[in-house]
This record gives sequence, structure tokens and C-alpha cells, in this order.
Amino acid sequence: MQGNSPYLNPQWPQADWDVSGAFTHDRELLSFFDYCKLLLGFEPFHLVHGAPLCHWNSGRVLNHLLRSAEEIRTAGLAYESRKIAVYLTFTNLLLTEQHMADPLGNAICTFFSRHNPTGRNAVILANDLLRDHIRKEFPGLRLVSSILKITNGGGKGKLDAYKRLADEYDEVMVHPDDVLNYPLLEQLEDKERHILLINEYCIRNCPLRPFHYKSLSEMSLNFMGHDSTEFEKRQSTNGCQNLYTLLTHESKGVLALNTPEIARLYDMGFRHFKLQGRGLSNAASIVFDLLRIVLRNDTDAENAMHRNGQLFWESILPYPEP
Repeated sequence: MQGNSPYLNPQWPQADWDVSGAFTHDRELLSFFDYCKLLLGFEPFHLVHGAPLCHWNSGRVLNHLLRSAEEIRTAGLAYESRKIAVYLTFTNLLLTEQHMADPLGNAICTFFSRHNPTGRNAVILANDLLRDHIRKEFPGLRLVSSILKITNGGGKGKLDAYKRLADEYDEVMVHPDDVLNYPLLEQLEDKERHILLINEYCIRNCPLRPFHYKSLSEMSLNFMGHDSTEFEKRQSTNGCQNLYTLLTHESKGVLALNTPEIARLYDMGFRHFKLQGRGLSNAASIVFDLLRIVLRNDTDAENAMHRNGQLFWESILPYPEP
């Protein structure tokens, strides 16, 4: 990432920002990328993650992820032309051998194997069968171990689990609770191969997380008929939807990091930081996170983050008719 722009946040000039929203908020992400490159003199991110709705997907099992082949192709070509790598979130935990023949999943992997100018296109995985399938059929795609993998495999907080995953995958997602486990993070080798999620808004030490992930995988396999009653019942007593609990209960605060915490991780040697955007109906919060993290907050003359946020939205929103 360029370091000569006066608008680039000087605290982490070499950070790789991995942004959610592929196949849902492509217009806004691409417009923001172009705005920063053309007007501010730097490229705000080089990685984007997401996946259209299919059996292999999980975590983003939403109506607005239904995409036509042409929409997927158009988005992929747009990212390719800007040399933005795409990480496909194929994180379903419950896939069986029969799911390896999924036509949409295979077609998407074929496309991003062929349209991979940076060599960084990847698949984020939680299922061993799919990992082996991707490795065999699409060797040009890199393999990334998902948060679902470390969570539902019982590896949270365990150094040996991270070492094993680092041997099996090109990159490893760190469990959100472990992003603040500094003694563990210090022991991780090849820190640039470990991905840290910095804006997780789930609660710390959430006891529901493994069940939630499994429920999302079940929903992906039965999108129209999945019964979410049991998950909703458990969530209602979990505290994660209670603002008072999130603000006052020290052990249940959200896992989103503040500036000093991100700076500490950067100084430790981590460079790949992930910005999530699950379940969002629009791109406003994704763009806001990019503005507050990638841009410097102010200059001598103006608040760069706020001013460029306003100018960006004005640049892509149509003027109202008189």
C-alpha cells in the first residue's frame, strides 16, 4: 500500500485490509477503491471476501446473496481489473462427499482460478472434504482456515492447534477471542500468514458461537426450510442483543478493537486485518470502517475522514431531481 499520500493513516501503512462485501456491495466497494486511488493517491484495500449463496457458503446465508452467473462474472472481472484478490467464504462445516459436485461452487472456483492476476485468490474453508477437493481441482487457489474451523474444532486458545492449521493451510484465521490473547499471538510464527478480525461485534467468550456456526451451515444446506427456532431461543438469553449488557458487562463486551489495540497488533508483526460485514443490508458501515481505519483521522486543515466520507457518498449517489 502506498505510503506517500497525506490521507493514508500513518499508524499502519503496510497493513492489508481484507474487506467484506464481495457479491453484495460491489458497487460501493469498487467506487470507494477508485475514489481513494484517483483522488487521494492510495489504494485502500487489496483483498475482498464473500460468496454468493450456495451449499458451500456459510455465515452469509442471506436472500440478497442470490446472484446470477452474469452478476458474479461482472464483479469478478471488476476486482480482477483492479488487482484486488477475492477470498471466497466457502465455510460450511457440514458438507459431505455429494456436495463436492455442487455446480455453482465449482464454477465460481473455476472462474477465480482463471482470473487471478495477483495469485492471491483464495478459499476460506472449515470442512476438510472441501479443502481436499479445492486443493486437487483448483490448485491455483490458496487455502485459508476459517474462524469456523478453529471454533468448532476446539482450537481456541491452543498454540498447537494454530501450528497444525498453519501446516495445512496457506493462511489461518485467528479466533476473535484470541485476537486479544497477546501471549498466544506472540508465539505464532509467520505472523503475516495469520488473519486478525478487528471489528467483530459478537460478545467476548460467546458460548453460543459454535452452535451459531453449525446452525448457519444447516441453513445453507436447507435455505428455504431451515428452522431457526432453537437458535433464536438460545440467542435471547445470551446477552448479545442487550445493549446494556454489552456496555456494562466487562466479560461480555464486543470484540471490536480500538486504535491502540490495532496498533499493538501491527507492531507485533501482523499485517492481514479483516473487516467483517456479515448480514448488512447496505455498505454504509463497511465504508465507514474503511474511512476510520485506512484514512488518517485529521490533517492540519481538516478532518480528512469525515470530509472524504461526505465527498465519497456524494460522488456515487445521484442528485435528486429538481
